[in-house]
Amino acid sequence: MSDRTARLAAWGAFALYLAMWVMDAVFGYLTRNLGSDTDWSVSNLVVVAAFGMVILTFPVAGVLICNRRPRSRIGWLLLAAGACWIMGGATVYSDYGLRLHPGSLPGADVVAVIGSALWLPAIGLCGTYLLLLFPDGRLPSPGWRWVFYLSTFVMVAGTLSLVLTPGLMGDSGYPHTMNPFGVGELATVLHYAHGVLFLLPVAMALSAAGLVVRFRRAGPVERAQIDWLAAAAGGVVAVYAVVLPVGVVVSPSGRPPVWLQAMEAVALLSFGLIPAAVLVAVLRYRLYEIDVLIRRTVTYTVLAALLGAGYLAGIWLLGTLLRSLTGASGALAVTITTLAVWAAFQPLRGHVQSGVDRRFARERYDSARTLEAFGGRLRDELDLETLRGEMVTVVDETLRPAHVSLWLRGERA
Repeated sequence: MSDRTARLAAWGAFALYLAMWVMDAVFGYLTRNLGSDTDWSVSNLVVVAAFGMVILTFPVAGVLICNRRPRSRIGWLLLAAGACWIMGGATVYSDYGLRLHPGSLPGADVVAVIGSALWLPAIGLCGTYLLLLFPDGRLPSPGWRWVFYLSTFVMVAGTLSLVLTPGLMGDSGYPHTMNPFGVGELATVLHYAHGVLFLLPVAMALSAAGLVVRFRRAGPVERAQIDWLAAAAGGVVAVYAVVLPVGVVVSPSGRPPVWLQAMEAVALLSFGLIPAAVLVAVLRYRLYEIDVLIRRTVTYTVLAALLGAGYLAGIWLLGTLLRSLTGASGALAVTITTLAVWAAFQPLRGHVQSGVDRRFARERYDSARTLEAFGGRLRDELDLETLRGEMVTVVDETLRPAHVSLWLRGERA
Protein backbone atom coordinates (compact mmCIF):
# COMPACT_ATOMS: atom_id res chain seq x y z
CA MET A 1 0.00 0.00 0.00
CA SER A 2 1.40 3.40 -1.00
CA ASP A 3 1.53 6.33 1.41
CA ARG A 4 -1.21 8.11 -0.54
CA THR A 5 -3.49 5.07 -0.33
CA ALA A 6 -2.77 4.71 3.38
CA ARG A 7 -3.67 8.36 3.97
CA LEU A 8 -6.92 7.97 2.02
CA ALA A 9 -7.71 4.82 3.99
CA ALA A 10 -7.09 6.63 7.29
CA TRP A 11 -9.31 9.57 6.34
CA GLY A 12 -11.98 7.19 4.98
CA ALA A 13 -11.95 5.26 8.26
CA PHE A 14 -12.16 8.52 10.19
CA ALA A 15 -15.16 9.67 8.13
CA LEU A 16 -16.89 6.35 8.82
CA TYR A 17 -16.14 6.62 12.54
CA LEU A 18 -17.42 10.18 12.60
CA ALA A 19 -20.70 9.10 10.96
CA MET A 20 -21.08 6.32 13.54
CA TRP A 21 -20.24 8.77 16.31
CA VAL A 22 -23.02 11.09 15.12
CA MET A 23 -25.41 8.12 15.04
CA ASP A 24 -24.42 7.23 18.61
CA ALA A 25 -25.07 10.82 19.66
CA VAL A 26 -28.54 10.85 18.06
CA PHE A 27 -29.67 7.55 19.57
CA GLY A 28 -28.02 8.44 22.86
CA TYR A 29 -30.19 11.55 23.04
CA LEU A 30 -33.34 9.63 22.07
CA THR A 31 -32.75 7.05 24.81
CA ARG A 32 -31.48 9.51 27.43
CA ASN A 33 -34.32 8.73 29.87
CA LEU A 34 -34.12 4.95 29.73
CA GLY A 35 -31.54 4.39 32.44
CA SER A 36 -29.94 1.03 33.07
CA ASP A 37 -29.67 -1.51 35.85
CA THR A 38 -26.28 -2.75 34.73
CA ASP A 39 -22.94 -1.85 36.23
CA TRP A 40 -20.78 0.76 34.45
CA SER A 41 -23.81 2.30 32.74
CA VAL A 42 -23.85 6.06 32.18
CA SER A 43 -27.24 7.76 32.17
CA ASN A 44 -26.44 11.40 32.95
CA LEU A 45 -26.70 13.36 29.69
CA VAL A 46 -23.75 15.64 30.52
CA VAL A 47 -21.51 12.68 31.34
CA VAL A 48 -22.65 10.89 28.17
CA ALA A 49 -21.78 13.97 26.09
CA ALA A 50 -18.39 14.29 27.81
CA PHE A 51 -17.60 10.63 27.25
CA GLY A 52 -18.64 11.01 23.61
CA MET A 53 -16.06 13.76 23.19
CA VAL A 54 -13.44 11.64 24.98
CA ILE A 55 -13.82 8.65 22.64
CA LEU A 56 -13.70 10.97 19.62
CA THR A 57 -10.20 12.06 20.59
CA PHE A 58 -8.86 8.59 19.74
CA PRO A 59 -9.67 8.65 15.99
CA VAL A 60 -8.85 12.37 15.78
CA ALA A 61 -5.36 11.79 17.16
CA GLY A 62 -4.97 8.69 14.99
CA VAL A 63 -5.91 10.33 11.70
CA LEU A 64 -3.67 13.35 12.38
CA ILE A 65 -0.69 11.07 12.94
CA CYS A 66 -1.53 8.88 9.91
CA ASN A 67 -1.88 11.96 7.74
CA ARG A 68 1.77 12.77 8.39
CA ARG A 69 3.12 9.26 8.89
CA PRO A 70 0.79 6.91 6.98
CA ARG A 71 2.67 3.81 8.14
CA SER A 72 2.80 4.80 11.80
CA ARG A 73 1.57 1.96 13.98
CA ILE A 74 0.70 4.42 16.73
CA GLY A 75 -1.69 6.31 14.44
CA TRP A 76 -3.43 3.14 13.30
CA LEU A 77 -3.61 1.87 16.88
CA LEU A 78 -5.43 5.02 17.95
CA LEU A 79 -7.78 4.67 14.98
CA ALA A 80 -8.49 1.05 15.93
CA ALA A 81 -9.07 1.94 19.58
CA GLY A 82 -11.40 4.76 18.52
CA ALA A 83 -13.33 2.33 16.30
CA CYS A 84 -13.82 -0.06 19.23
CA TRP A 85 -15.00 2.72 21.54
CA ILE A 86 -17.38 4.19 18.96
CA MET A 87 -18.82 0.81 17.92
CA GLY A 88 -19.14 -0.08 21.60
CA GLY A 89 -21.18 3.09 22.05
CA ALA A 90 -23.54 1.87 19.33
CA THR A 91 -25.43 -0.07 22.01
CA VAL A 92 -27.64 3.03 22.23
CA TYR A 93 -29.00 1.81 18.87
CA SER A 94 -29.92 -1.45 20.64
CA ASP A 95 -31.42 0.50 23.55
CA TYR A 96 -33.78 2.18 21.11
CA GLY A 97 -34.60 -1.00 19.14
CA LEU A 98 -34.86 -3.44 22.08
CA ARG A 99 -35.92 -1.40 25.11
CA LEU A 100 -37.54 1.87 24.04
CA HIS A 101 -39.37 0.63 20.91
CA PRO A 102 -38.88 -3.15 20.72
CA GLY A 103 -38.70 -4.49 17.18
CA SER A 104 -38.47 -1.06 15.55
CA LEU A 105 -34.86 -1.37 14.31
CA PRO A 106 -33.21 -4.19 12.34
CA GLY A 107 -30.21 -5.96 13.84
CA ALA A 108 -30.57 -4.36 17.26
CA ASP A 109 -29.70 -7.65 19.00
CA VAL A 110 -26.59 -8.09 16.84
CA VAL A 111 -25.37 -4.59 17.68
CA ALA A 112 -26.06 -5.26 21.37
CA VAL A 113 -23.86 -8.36 21.40
CA ILE A 114 -20.95 -6.88 19.47
CA GLY A 115 -21.08 -3.47 21.13
CA SER A 116 -21.18 -4.98 24.61
CA ALA A 117 -18.03 -7.04 23.91
CA LEU A 118 -15.88 -4.34 22.33
CA TRP A 119 -14.89 -2.81 25.66
CA LEU A 120 -12.21 -5.51 25.87
CA PRO A 121 -10.24 -4.65 22.70
CA ALA A 122 -10.84 -0.93 23.32
CA ILE A 123 -9.09 -1.14 26.68
CA GLY A 124 -6.61 -3.79 25.55
CA LEU A 125 -5.28 -1.84 22.57
CA CYS A 126 -4.46 1.15 24.76
CA GLY A 127 -3.31 -0.84 27.78
CA THR A 128 -1.01 -3.26 25.93
CA TYR A 129 -0.13 -2.47 22.31
CA LEU A 130 0.21 1.27 22.81
CA LEU A 131 2.46 0.85 25.84
CA LEU A 132 4.60 -1.72 24.04
CA LEU A 133 5.03 0.25 20.81
CA PHE A 134 5.10 3.90 21.88
CA PRO A 135 6.71 6.11 20.64
CA ASP A 136 8.46 4.64 17.57
CA GLY A 137 6.03 1.81 16.73
CA ARG A 138 8.55 -0.93 17.56
CA LEU A 139 8.87 -3.34 20.50
CA PRO A 140 11.53 -2.51 23.12
CA SER A 141 13.37 -5.62 21.90
CA PRO A 142 12.50 -8.90 20.10
CA GLY A 143 12.19 -10.63 23.48
CA TRP A 144 8.95 -8.73 24.15
CA ARG A 145 7.10 -10.48 21.34
CA TRP A 146 5.61 -13.00 23.75
CA VAL A 147 3.91 -10.15 25.65
CA PHE A 148 2.51 -8.91 22.33
CA TYR A 149 1.23 -12.43 21.52
CA LEU A 150 -0.25 -12.84 25.01
CA SER A 151 -2.11 -9.52 24.65
CA THR A 152 -3.43 -10.58 21.25
CA PHE A 153 -4.62 -13.92 22.62
CA VAL A 154 -6.40 -12.26 25.56
CA MET A 155 -8.21 -9.75 23.36
CA VAL A 156 -9.24 -12.25 20.67
CA ALA A 157 -10.20 -15.12 22.97
CA GLY A 158 -11.89 -12.87 25.52
CA THR A 159 -13.95 -11.02 22.91
CA LEU A 160 -15.04 -14.28 21.26
CA SER A 161 -16.06 -15.75 24.63
CA LEU A 162 -18.25 -12.72 25.29
CA VAL A 163 -19.81 -12.77 21.82
CA LEU A 164 -20.53 -16.52 21.69
CA THR A 165 -21.92 -17.00 25.22
CA PRO A 166 -25.47 -18.40 24.81
CA GLY A 167 -28.60 -17.34 26.65
CA LEU A 168 -30.26 -14.08 27.63
CA MET A 169 -28.13 -10.92 27.60
CA GLY A 170 -29.03 -9.77 31.09
CA ASP A 171 -25.46 -8.75 31.96
CA SER A 172 -25.47 -6.41 28.95
CA GLY A 173 -28.75 -4.75 29.96
CA TYR A 174 -31.10 -6.77 27.71
CA PRO A 175 -32.62 -9.43 30.00
CA HIS A 176 -35.37 -10.33 27.53
CA THR A 177 -33.16 -10.76 24.44
CA MET A 178 -31.37 -13.94 23.41
CA ASN A 179 -27.82 -13.74 22.12
CA PRO A 180 -28.11 -14.35 18.33
CA PHE A 181 -24.49 -15.56 18.21
CA GLY A 182 -24.73 -17.86 21.24
CA VAL A 183 -23.47 -21.41 20.80
CA GLY A 184 -25.24 -23.69 23.27
CA GLU A 185 -22.94 -26.63 22.63
CA LEU A 186 -19.98 -24.58 23.88
CA ALA A 187 -21.66 -23.19 26.98
CA THR A 188 -19.37 -25.00 29.43
CA VAL A 189 -16.21 -24.20 27.48
CA LEU A 190 -17.18 -20.55 27.13
CA HIS A 191 -17.92 -20.33 30.85
CA TYR A 192 -14.32 -21.29 31.63
CA ALA A 193 -13.03 -19.18 28.71
CA HIS A 194 -14.22 -16.07 30.54
CA GLY A 195 -11.26 -16.64 32.84
CA VAL A 196 -9.09 -15.32 30.01
CA LEU A 197 -10.35 -11.86 30.91
CA PHE A 198 -8.34 -12.01 34.14
CA LEU A 199 -5.17 -12.21 32.04
CA LEU A 200 -5.80 -8.71 30.68
CA PRO A 201 -4.44 -6.93 33.80
CA VAL A 202 -1.41 -9.24 33.62
CA ALA A 203 -0.78 -8.32 29.97
CA MET A 204 -1.22 -4.63 30.80
CA ALA A 205 1.25 -4.86 33.71
CA LEU A 206 3.82 -6.60 31.49
CA SER A 207 3.32 -3.96 28.78
CA ALA A 208 3.89 -1.25 31.37
CA ALA A 209 7.12 -3.03 32.33
CA GLY A 210 8.15 -2.87 28.68
CA LEU A 211 7.58 0.89 28.73
CA VAL A 212 9.82 1.14 31.80
CA VAL A 213 12.56 -0.82 30.01
CA ARG A 214 12.26 1.46 26.98
CA PHE A 215 12.46 4.50 29.25
CA ARG A 216 15.70 3.28 30.85
CA ARG A 217 17.31 2.85 27.42
CA ALA A 218 15.93 6.02 25.84
CA GLY A 219 17.53 9.39 25.24
CA PRO A 220 16.28 12.62 26.83
CA VAL A 221 13.71 13.49 24.13
CA GLU A 222 12.22 10.00 23.99
CA ARG A 223 12.11 9.92 27.78
CA ALA A 224 10.11 13.15 27.79
CA GLN A 225 7.67 11.62 25.29
CA ILE A 226 7.30 8.47 27.37
CA ASP A 227 6.78 10.53 30.53
CA TRP A 228 3.50 11.89 29.16
CA LEU A 229 2.10 8.50 28.19
CA ALA A 230 3.29 6.92 31.44
CA ALA A 231 1.63 9.68 33.47
CA ALA A 232 -1.64 9.26 31.55
CA ALA A 233 -1.62 5.47 31.84
CA GLY A 234 -0.73 5.72 35.51
CA GLY A 235 -3.64 8.07 36.10
CA VAL A 236 -6.08 5.66 34.44
CA VAL A 237 -4.71 2.70 36.41
CA ALA A 238 -4.90 4.64 39.68
CA VAL A 239 -8.54 5.55 39.11
CA TYR A 240 -9.51 1.99 38.22
CA ALA A 241 -7.52 0.58 41.14
CA VAL A 242 -9.91 2.48 43.41
CA VAL A 243 -13.19 2.16 41.50
CA LEU A 244 -13.10 -1.55 40.58
CA PRO A 245 -12.67 -2.95 44.12
CA VAL A 246 -15.27 -0.52 45.46
CA GLY A 247 -17.72 -1.59 42.75
CA VAL A 248 -17.20 -5.28 43.51
CA VAL A 249 -17.79 -4.76 47.25
CA VAL A 250 -20.64 -2.24 47.11
CA SER A 251 -22.55 -3.38 44.03
CA PRO A 252 -21.70 -6.93 42.96
CA SER A 253 -24.95 -7.06 40.96
CA GLY A 254 -27.81 -4.74 40.16
CA ARG A 255 -27.92 -0.95 39.86
CA PRO A 256 -25.05 0.78 41.71
CA PRO A 257 -25.70 3.79 43.98
CA VAL A 258 -25.42 7.31 42.60
CA TRP A 259 -22.02 8.04 44.13
CA LEU A 260 -20.58 4.83 42.65
CA GLN A 261 -22.02 5.76 39.24
CA ALA A 262 -20.18 9.08 39.53
CA MET A 263 -16.90 7.28 40.30
CA GLU A 264 -17.44 4.93 37.35
CA ALA A 265 -18.11 7.94 35.09
CA VAL A 266 -14.81 9.51 36.18
CA ALA A 267 -13.04 6.22 35.45
CA LEU A 268 -14.52 6.06 31.95
CA LEU A 269 -13.64 9.68 31.23
CA SER A 270 -10.06 9.07 32.39
CA PHE A 271 -9.38 7.12 29.18
CA GLY A 272 -9.25 10.48 27.40
CA LEU A 273 -5.87 11.01 29.09
CA ILE A 274 -4.31 8.47 26.70
CA PRO A 275 -4.81 10.26 23.34
CA ALA A 276 -4.31 13.59 25.09
CA ALA A 277 -0.86 12.43 26.26
CA VAL A 278 0.07 11.31 22.74
CA LEU A 279 -1.00 14.67 21.30
CA VAL A 280 0.98 16.58 23.93
CA ALA A 281 4.04 14.49 23.08
CA VAL A 282 3.47 15.40 19.43
CA LEU A 283 3.03 19.10 20.15
CA ARG A 284 5.82 19.59 22.64
CA TYR A 285 8.46 17.24 21.27
CA ARG A 286 7.62 17.01 17.53
CA LEU A 287 7.18 13.27 17.83
CA TYR A 288 5.69 12.72 14.37
CA GLU A 289 6.47 16.12 12.82
CA ILE A 290 2.80 17.09 12.68
CA ASP A 291 3.04 19.78 15.32
CA VAL A 292 2.29 22.54 12.79
CA LEU A 293 -0.89 20.79 11.63
CA ILE A 294 -2.10 20.15 15.17
CA ARG A 295 -1.24 23.68 16.34
CA ARG A 296 -3.32 25.08 13.51
CA THR A 297 -6.15 22.67 14.32
CA VAL A 298 -6.08 23.70 17.99
CA THR A 299 -5.84 27.38 17.07
CA TYR A 300 -8.78 27.41 14.69
CA THR A 301 -10.90 25.16 16.91
CA VAL A 302 -10.47 27.53 19.84
CA LEU A 303 -10.96 30.52 17.54
CA ALA A 304 -14.17 29.10 16.07
CA ALA A 305 -15.50 28.33 19.55
CA LEU A 306 -14.75 31.85 20.83
CA LEU A 307 -16.16 33.58 17.76
CA GLY A 308 -19.23 31.35 17.74
CA ALA A 309 -19.92 31.97 21.42
CA GLY A 310 -19.32 35.71 20.97
CA TYR A 311 -21.60 35.80 17.93
CA LEU A 312 -24.50 34.09 19.71
CA ALA A 313 -24.01 36.16 22.86
CA GLY A 314 -23.82 39.38 20.81
CA ILE A 315 -27.01 38.62 18.93
CA TRP A 316 -28.86 37.83 22.13
CA LEU A 317 -27.56 40.83 24.12
CA LEU A 318 -27.89 43.40 21.32
CA GLY A 319 -31.25 42.01 20.23
CA THR A 320 -32.60 42.26 23.76
CA LEU A 321 -31.16 45.77 24.23
CA LEU A 322 -32.39 47.14 20.89
CA ARG A 323 -35.89 45.71 21.31
CA SER A 324 -36.18 47.23 24.77
CA LEU A 325 -34.90 50.66 23.66
CA THR A 326 -36.15 51.10 20.11
CA GLY A 327 -38.42 48.17 19.37
CA ALA A 328 -36.24 47.31 16.37
CA SER A 329 -36.11 43.78 14.96
CA GLY A 330 -33.27 41.37 15.47
CA ALA A 331 -31.87 41.99 11.96
CA LEU A 332 -29.93 45.05 13.17
CA ALA A 333 -28.42 43.05 16.02
CA VAL A 334 -27.31 40.31 13.61
CA THR A 335 -25.71 42.90 11.30
CA ILE A 336 -23.81 44.66 14.09
CA THR A 337 -22.65 41.39 15.63
CA THR A 338 -21.49 40.05 12.26
CA LEU A 339 -19.41 43.16 11.63
CA ALA A 340 -17.95 42.98 15.15
CA VAL A 341 -16.97 39.33 14.73
CA TRP A 342 -15.41 40.08 11.34
CA ALA A 343 -13.39 42.93 12.85
CA ALA A 344 -12.27 40.80 15.80
CA PHE A 345 -11.15 37.81 13.71
CA GLN A 346 -7.53 38.81 13.00
CA PRO A 347 -6.68 40.30 16.44
CA LEU A 348 -8.28 37.33 18.22
CA ARG A 349 -6.53 34.88 15.90
CA GLY A 350 -3.18 36.46 16.79
CA HIS A 351 -3.83 36.17 20.52
CA VAL A 352 -5.00 32.56 20.27
CA GLN A 353 -2.03 31.59 18.07
CA SER A 354 0.34 33.25 20.51
CA GLY A 355 -1.23 31.37 23.42
CA VAL A 356 -1.02 28.02 21.63
CA ASP A 357 2.61 28.63 20.63
CA ARG A 358 3.49 29.75 24.14
CA ARG A 359 2.06 26.53 25.56
CA PHE A 360 3.02 23.93 22.96
CA ALA A 361 5.78 25.48 20.79
CA ARG A 362 7.91 27.24 23.32
CA GLU A 363 11.05 27.30 21.18
CA ARG A 364 9.24 29.01 18.33
CA TYR A 365 7.59 31.44 20.73
CA ASP A 366 10.87 32.31 22.46
CA SER A 367 12.62 32.73 19.09
CA ALA A 368 9.97 35.19 17.93
CA ARG A 369 10.27 37.17 21.16
CA THR A 370 14.09 37.20 20.85
CA LEU A 371 13.96 38.54 17.27
CA GLU A 372 11.38 41.14 18.25
CA ALA A 373 13.55 42.37 21.13
CA PHE A 374 16.63 42.47 18.89
CA GLY A 375 14.73 44.51 16.31
CA GLY A 376 13.92 47.05 19.00
CA ARG A 377 17.57 47.31 20.06
CA LEU A 378 18.66 47.87 16.45
CA ARG A 379 16.79 51.15 16.43
CA ASP A 380 18.60 52.45 19.53
CA GLU A 381 22.05 50.87 19.55
CA LEU A 382 24.80 52.67 17.61
CA ASP A 383 27.89 50.78 18.74
CA LEU A 384 28.93 48.37 15.96
CA GLU A 385 30.82 45.96 18.21
CA THR A 386 27.86 45.62 20.56
CA LEU A 387 25.49 44.99 17.63
CA ARG A 388 27.83 42.37 16.20
CA GLY A 389 27.93 40.44 19.49
CA GLU A 390 24.17 40.65 19.92
CA MET A 391 23.51 39.53 16.34
CA VAL A 392 25.68 36.44 16.77
CA THR A 393 23.89 35.63 20.03
CA VAL A 394 20.43 36.03 18.47
CA VAL A 395 21.28 33.83 15.48
CA ASP A 396 22.69 31.16 17.80
CA GLU A 397 19.61 31.21 20.08
CA THR A 398 16.98 31.20 17.35
CA LEU A 399 18.48 29.05 14.57
CA ARG A 400 20.82 26.80 16.59
CA PRO A 401 23.46 26.49 13.83
CA ALA A 402 26.57 24.32 14.26
CA HIS A 403 28.78 27.38 13.74
CA VAL A 404 28.18 31.14 13.66
CA SER A 405 30.53 33.79 12.27
CA LEU A 406 29.96 37.38 11.16
CA TRP A 407 31.98 39.11 8.48
CA LEU A 408 31.82 42.90 8.24
CA ARG A 409 32.97 44.62 5.09
CA GLY A 410 35.61 47.24 5.79
CA GLU A 411 35.34 50.83 4.62
CA ARG A 412 36.93 51.71 1.28
CA ALA A 413 39.82 54.17 1.34
